[in-house]
Amino acid sequence: MVSNTGKTLCPDAFKPVNLPEAVRVEENPAGEPAVVWLGKRQMVKSLEDRWRLDDEWWRSQAISRMYYAIVCQTGQRVTVFKDLLQGDWWRQGTG
Repeated sequence: MVSNTGKTLCPDAFKPVNLPEAVRVEENPAGEPAVVWLGKRQMVKSLEDRWRLDDEWWRSQAISRMYYAIVCQTGQRVTVFKDLLQGDWWRQGTG
């Protein structure tokens, strides 16, 4: 069991993790990622998985994203998503 340190937690003590970062993506004719820029231009070797997330539809700013787990020709595994409402591409995680 962890002992109570007596410190008061402050809202600014918490920092978000795994925030998405903007990434440049070239799409193939099907709208899937074909090329991603991860410091340099990298061709997508394979598409490992894809899934769609539609959430927070009740809010003024809903979420609608198409995620892709890809492997680049260098072997690097990356998860990217397209914001289906804005059309922007993002990288999620550090993989």
